[in-house]
Amino acid sequence: MNTKQITIKDIAKEANVSGTTVSRYLNGKFEYMSTETRTTIEKVISDLDFRPSNIARTLKSNKSKVIGAVIADIENPFSTQIIKGLTDKANEIGYSLMISISNNSIDKEKEGVERFLDNRVDGLIVNTVGLNEHFLQETKNKVPIVFIDRGVVGFQGDTISSNNYELGQQMMNHLFEKNFQSIGFFTENIENNTVREDRYRAFKDAAEKKKQTIAKTYIVDITNKNNISQQLERFCETPAPRVIFAGNGVVLQMILTIMKEKNYKIGEDFSICGYDNWIWASFVGKDGITAIDQDSYALGTETVTLLHKRINKSIETEKPSNIKIKGKLIIRGSTN
Repeated sequence: MNTKQITIKDIAKEANVSGTTVSRYLNGKFEYMSTETRTTIEKVISDLDFRPSNIARTLKSNKSKVIGAVIADIENPFSTQIIKGLTDKANEIGYSLMISISNNSIDKEKEGVERFLDNRVDGLIVNTVGLNEHFLQETKNKVPIVFIDRGVVGFQGDTISSNNYELGQQMMNHLFEKNFQSIGFFTENIENNTVREDRYRAFKDAAEKKKQTIAKTYIVDITNKNNISQQLERFCETPAPRVIFAGNGVVLQMILTIMKEKNYKIGEDFSICGYDNWIWASFVGKDGITAIDQDSYALGTETVTLLHKRINKSIETEKPSNIKIKGKLIIRGSTN
């Protein structure tokens, strides 16, 4: 059995290229490398069963080739597709991805970031709780950060999110076309959450242009069924036909659960729609739930792409990027 440790020199000799070319390959720098050369190096690495020492590479280049991602809510199906996008893109560019779950806790978000800094990550992706602006500003001075989905109010940093405002306007225009007399926007607490703020603003701005429609906001606590039940009772006092517009998938799911328990009927007591086209949305009710479909996988891949550019300083301007990934409105039976 050959126990000799394979080196970059061995790979270069076998592939008939320079050691510098092999190093560029290992660091994902393919800009000036032909497809044939990449394929040859890849085959030699596979044949020789070469695994580079990440510790040695970190000491030499001062880069760990590791990205840290703090995710707010792992139980949300929206997050699972984000993580898949993050992972796939990180693998594609030769980076490892470390994940920490904050469970929407300010303290756990901070702990996750600090742990990643201790592990010398090259950059951070934060699906933020939204209240750590001073700490995150200090962190931004140490490593590049990109916020995914949610930004921080008043914080100037790279952010990639869905086009929430535009999507909310599209949904409201659809509801106006269906001539609902009352529209209830059910949302969790809006304060310090940029996504909820955008969605609420879309609802309010659209309602201002259609004053003959009764449009009310209902702030709900998703951990308290009684709270949501009471809000539903209040909403049912508004003139029919009426429709609920849920501010996110968790709220939508909770309302549907309570509707079943209280024997509310879609299309009879009220119609319903909302953000997040989760897998069950097409199966609920007679012909499915009208929902806004966000491309959460693309949110993940584009966030890693932007962070990678920041890490390698390949973006000329330091001005923060605010990229919107387009979603789409899927109309189903719950609003027809």
